[in-house]
Amino acid sequence: MEPVQAIPSASEFGTTKHIGDTDLGLKILEGHGVDQATYVLDPAMRKRILRKIDLRILPILTFTTVFGFLDKQTLNYASIFGIIKDANLVGTQYSWLGSIYYFGYLTMQPLAAFLLQRFTPARCLSVAIMAWAVNLFLTVVCNTFAKLMAVRFFLGVAEGIVVPSFILISTAWYSRQDQPLRVGVWFSANGLAQIIGGLGSFGLGRIHVDGISPWKWLYLIVAALTVFWSLFLIWALPTSQATARFLTAEEKVAAVEMVRDNNTGIHNRTFQREQLKEALFDPKSYIFFWFAFFGNLPNSVSTFGSLVISNFGFTSLQTTLLGMPNGAFEIIVMVVVTWFCIRFQNISCYCVVFVNIISLVGGIMLFSAPFSNKAALLVGYYLIFAWPTGYAISLSIIGSNTAGHTKKVVTNVFTLAGFCSSNIIAPQFFKTNQKPRYPLGIGSTIFGFAGMIFTIMVFRFYVMWLNKKRAPMREQALVAFQGRREQGFEDLTDRENPLFLYVY
Repeated sequence: MEPVQAIPSASEFGTTKHIGDTDLGLKILEGHGVDQATYVLDPAMRKRILRKIDLRILPILTFTTVFGFLDKQTLNYASIFGIIKDANLVGTQYSWLGSIYYFGYLTMQPLAAFLLQRFTPARCLSVAIMAWAVNLFLTVVCNTFAKLMAVRFFLGVAEGIVVPSFILISTAWYSRQDQPLRVGVWFSANGLAQIIGGLGSFGLGRIHVDGISPWKWLYLIVAALTVFWSLFLIWALPTSQATARFLTAEEKVAAVEMVRDNNTGIHNRTFQREQLKEALFDPKSYIFFWFAFFGNLPNSVSTFGSLVISNFGFTSLQTTLLGMPNGAFEIIVMVVVTWFCIRFQNISCYCVVFVNIISLVGGIMLFSAPFSNKAALLVGYYLIFAWPTGYAISLSIIGSNTAGHTKKVVTNVFTLAGFCSSNIIAPQFFKTNQKPRYPLGIGSTIFGFAGMIFTIMVFRFYVMWLNKKRAPMREQALVAFQGRREQGFEDLTDRENPLFLYVY
């Protein structure tokens, strides 16, 4: 057995490294004169605070997800309402409009890491939403492949900070036990967006005005709504518990204490070189890359979904309506499965496996069912949409198992690099010369589901081994603290903090 690392005393813990660096959570507590050694969070207070946060923060994240999905998927709806013809797109050009977005997204990641270290995620989010609204307006005047490529690239740049911000906001406001369901709720808004987008495109697709194609109406309306939402966000989304107008002074303290046991902090502006090095050499960072890679390889089913369904022999308007049930299915699976994640301890990895098996079955049906059997093809298509639940849970796992603010933003770069790499190559599997079956495209989704099942189980066994290895150090730390509660906001990483326990 390896020698157990020496444990600092309670008075030394958290001050032996990063001298002078203070997490925002600790500043809030000190600003309210809280005696951290004796403060005990009342369960009734915790329940009340959680309900308040759910009523204010969660709806904002949810509807921001709706706008983000609509902004990306407007291209999907536009594909059956004239954009391909109006922009004279040929061959694989439409596929490249899907891929170039993620080149912009990937380009943004180093800058996103810097911005999220220096500024709060809430403010970064508001600015990003306004930027992507501008890009949507510009899309309307694009009439060539080159122009569309440019605006799609910068749309990716604008949205490149959104998911990292969401992960940081979720971990700053919710305890680890509460995160899976909440992440599942805001992520399930992708399904809600599919329903809204389907209904909206069905209605707007019936608009015929000389000089303005139906797809342009889609972009104009979504862009206008996005502008209003970005302005609302500046007012409504607090930068932290300290600026939350919906909380009293006592409740702000309780809201901070509620996330203390996460041992991941709230926000720290100081860049830590040691944490950067740790993130680069932590095997979990590379596992998280593959989480995002396999979790997004099936994403082109969303981009090409309308084309896939229309190839079953349905009209454009029928296709928009038939694209809505998968959104409802995604929401139901997301809420039910993530509820089990918070109801039972350490089953998140098994839940990811479960939903990916459902999607695997759907992919195989879509790949092999007779093309004359439209019912089987549609059922297979709908079953595929259990997979986003697995990716949402994996995002919760990433946030819950990474501590130290610099390490968190660097780990997000790994995650988003996997996200972008997958989404860049995935559209290329859907080739126009393989219509109507798209065997290579559907086959790539099957590969993604299988890859995610393998990767999540590798992660589970790895962190279980880490917990077992760190158990003696954790026990000594608990003895050293003797039940004291000053720890939790020292900006220590998960490796540095002997009390940190990995969840799976």
